[in-house]
Amino acid sequence: MNNIGQQFLSDNPDIERIEFIYVDFNGVPRGKWTSPQTLIKAFDGGLRMPLSSYALDIWGDNPQGTGLVMSGDADAICVPIASSLALSDWSARKTAQCLVSMEDANGQPIFADPRHILARVLDRFKELDLYPVMAPEMEFYLIDKNLTEQGHPQMPLIPGTNRRYENVELLNLGEMDDFDAFFTLVEKSAHSLGIPAETAIKECSPSQFEINLLHHNDPLLMADQTFLLKRLIKNCAKQCNLNATFMAKPFTAEAGNGMHAHLSITDKKDNNLFKTDSNKQPQGLFAHAIAGLLSATPDFMSFYAAHANSYRRLAPSSNHAPTTLSWGNENRTALIRLPEASKNATRLEFRAASADANPYLVFASILASVLDGIINKLELNAETIGNAHKQHPATLSTSWREANERTKESTLVKECFGEQFQKVYHHIKESEIQRFESTITDFEYHSYLKSL
Repeated sequence: MNNIGQQFLSDNPDIERIEFIYVDFNGVPRGKWTSPQTLIKAFDGGLRMPLSSYALDIWGDNPQGTGLVMSGDADAICVPIASSLALSDWSARKTAQCLVSMEDANGQPIFADPRHILARVLDRFKELDLYPVMAPEMEFYLIDKNLTEQGHPQMPLIPGTNRRYENVELLNLGEMDDFDAFFTLVEKSAHSLGIPAETAIKECSPSQFEINLLHHNDPLLMADQTFLLKRLIKNCAKQCNLNATFMAKPFTAEAGNGMHAHLSITDKKDNNLFKTDSNKQPQGLFAHAIAGLLSATPDFMSFYAAHANSYRRLAPSSNHAPTTLSWGNENRTALIRLPEASKNATRLEFRAASADANPYLVFASILASVLDGIINKLELNAETIGNAHKQHPATLSTSWREANERTKESTLVKECFGEQFQKVYHHIKESEIQRFESTITDFEYHSYLKSL
């Protein structure tokens, strides 16, 4: 392993800085900047960071009660992910970045590492000779670098004008052209980092876009690439005098940002195991997989919608985000859409996750649910044809606390993610919920201060 670091420094002698990055519960990048020579030390097992730094709230603090700090905050060994080691094209200084995953002194995975959670689920697929193929679609907004006086986001100015974007302009290439410098830098950076960014489109709201990754059969690598893509997009936006946000619902009247995940499963010979009949109805393993997702989505909802703002995207009146336990062919109002595809490309699209979610936990949740359906041969209910919002209860339009409590009580989450992870995650989220509930908002003051 040490040779990897030495070879990289030899190939890039003008490197000035290395960024070591890991992903906390909330999907926020954490880590440290180091000198180039630390890369050799890291590949030799000499880089360490606190175990408790995984269990941070959205403000970057360790809430009391996790049991990870006061009982002794041990350092864990940071194992570099060699496939992620690459130059960062957006940095002013010559910089390379490298993901790390943490292990204890005995080489055992740290329970709190979301990357290990996904790897643990994938091991169960391998035991059955099943190989998931995944790819996400990432929605985000480009916003003005300056906030309003109230601290709210605003659309960027249209080039050459004093007007801001306000029209939907779905799939409008002209608006893509307006941000050509940004997308050019994203494309260049993605290529440097080995991220298979396939397409970029103008989405359903002003200054909202989507970038899709090309599918492959290594979901752990895909989660790495998804996380790095989000970070790349935010950094490229800054270089273009903009900001980018994956916040689930940054604008009340506009569409939310989703992380739609496509999934198929192959055997070891790369044959697609998802089959449909002549009426496009899923059969066998495909049907069981969808049934598993429908059954278990409420258990994993606090991973798909991990923040207070995430639930604003899942409003019962939403046209774009799913709120029901439903599936359908080419049905974008359903939780699970089956895209029109060739036999080899038959797959499902899972539409619940918000773009603000941790991709490792999203992928692990989807795969754990699918595996439960396959193992237990769950029966698939009838296809939903037409508007799913009008035909089924809004089961997914729950509250943040209800979702968090459901995850806490889930035997499936406990089995697949581990009891310690389940407990600490619940504690972190409950702490965040309490802080949100106890904070008096500007809207409350505007509504009540003078009138009452």
